[in-house]
Amino acid sequence: MPSITFVQPDGTRRALEAGDEPTVMHVAIRADVAGLPAECGGQLACATCMVDVPEDWVARLPPAGPDERDMIEDTIGSVPAGRRLCCQIPVTPALDGLVLRVPATQG
Repeated sequence: MPSITFVQPDGTRRALEAGDEPTVMHVAIRADVAGLPAECGGQLACATCMVDVPEDWVARLPPAGPDERDMIEDTIGSVPAGRRLCCQIPVTPALDGLVLRVPATQG
């Protein structure tokens, strides 16, 4: 069971066990992580589950698809390095130790 840490804009860290959740967004919703409302529930329709993935983890995750990149760009005008929608990051054992930053604002 991977442990995923969410870091708030103020630096507060919260480590969570992923359990059997299918995506990182589901882990965040289950634990009511601040700053990740995930309004569409993971349907790739709202861009309210954005996270910043550290550079050393980017290559270890499946790449963002074109719809995900378009959603982020349409919402904030660009796709910053490492910016992902956590509804598009599946939970796997390889994510153990992943640390994600929650941006100050969502879409």
